[in-house]
Amino acid sequence: MTTSLDSSKNKGIRALLAATAIAMLLQTSLSTVSGIASAAPAPNAKVTSASSTAIYESFQTKLYQKNGLPGADRYLESHISQVTRYHATLMVLQLENVRNKALTAMTDRMLVPNVQDQMLKIYKSKDSFTQLMSRTKDKNLRSLLQQARDSGYRMVMLEGALYPIMNYSDFDKYTSYVNEDIKQYIRIMAVETNIIAAEDGALMIGYQEILNRALNQETFLNDYPKSNRTRQVQNLLNNYTLYTFYGLNNTPLFDYETNTMVAAAQKGYKAVLQRHNNSEHNDSDLLKKLGTFMDVVADSKFEKTEAVEKWLEQHVPVTKYSNP
Repeated sequence: MTTSLDSSKNKGIRALLAATAIAMLLQTSLSTVSGIASAAPAPNAKVTSASSTAIYESFQTKLYQKNGLPGADRYLESHISQVTRYHATLMVLQLENVRNKALTAMTDRMLVPNVQDQMLKIYKSKDSFTQLMSRTKDKNLRSLLQQARDSGYRMVMLEGALYPIMNYSDFDKYTSYVNEDIKQYIRIMAVETNIIAAEDGALMIGYQEILNRALNQETFLNDYPKSNRTRQVQNLLNNYTLYTFYGLNNTPLFDYETNTMVAAAQKGYKAVLQRHNNSEHNDSDLLKKLGTFMDVVADSKFEKTEAVEKWLEQHVPVTKYSNP
């Protein structure tokens, strides 16, 4: 593993991110927070509209000031029980938006060659920002790592470099106070960032897990078609649809040499289809499409024949599911 990052490698890593689910996570959560339905107050019965508005305005002041993310998060955690559910939901979504927007600058700071070199010299597998902080004697590096952690990010190793990504598990402390759709959205995104689905053009999770995640995303879209975060979840489902029916360049669904569907996918897809045959997902469009696909593939003796390719072009065209 090299410990230096020249400009060409930085570009290569960024290209990698753009081609994976992580890139989608970094880019698709910057929508406005309009269209949030006003709901019943959060659990505190003493909440009033005036007091809730005052807290909301104070939060915004903290959130949008320079390096305001850590302070805004602490303030929100201390006051979220004192606002209406509408304001709680609005503030959590605004916090997510600003964290996503600030992530580019934080990534650039961490990719500075001498910073990466320092981090990689003390890094141990699956380290967190906190663990890395405990090993460095450099005050500037410790300050950067603390800011990244307190700004709501977690650290991952990608292609020999250390990156900050969104830490959606950090939003879990707010799920009791927000609208149900945003609660479910946070859970979906936490799964994505806790165990990354794809890296370097290869799948990092199993085929049953791919379908399990996709089904949760599909359920969200069916249950909350007008949610403020519908677009983000739809982008995720688009990715997972391509994973399901095509795989990725380095883990294709059909082996490049034998042109046969990989055995793990055959086994995993059959298991999921059988398991959900009489479940709450038995009306899933994704599973119906997968069931038909498996029939076509079985008729072709699990080889990627012209018939299989034609079916994919008609029913799962890549252009339809490629996110802009």
